[in-house]
Amino acid sequence: MKELKKEEIINQYIRSGLIGYETTLSGDYKKGNKEYPKTLKVFKYLEKNLEIAKETLPLLFEHENVEVRAIASAHCLALGICVKEAEEILNEIANNEKYGIFSFTAQMTLKVWKEGNLKIYQKDKN
Repeated sequence: MKELKKEEIINQYIRSGLIGYETTLSGDYKKGNKEYPKTLKVFKYLEKNLEIAKETLPLLFEHENVEVRAIASAHCLALGICVKEAEEILNEIANNEKYGIFSFTAQMTLKVWKEGNLKIYQKDKN
């Protein structure tokens, strides 16, 4: 995979988070499903470049959109970086009714993570 610039990583997370937010509320799962591989590609890049992940994902913790914050936080947990901050953000989302379905998603992310089963994608067994 080609090297990604920090701006590209940040922009992809924002774009994917905004689309995820919109499609969750509208039910347009096709559009949401089409966006997922783009985020996954960047996540896989960050798995191999943890220093870049540490420099980019925390910048999304303050984003105005709940889904952008949640995705960045979940990915931090999966990568084992900025864990305390990511957990705090997901707890805040999980415990705030104003976020609706996104509260439930944050609750489930934290539950799965605490059980040691948080996976962003199914890795090949080969």
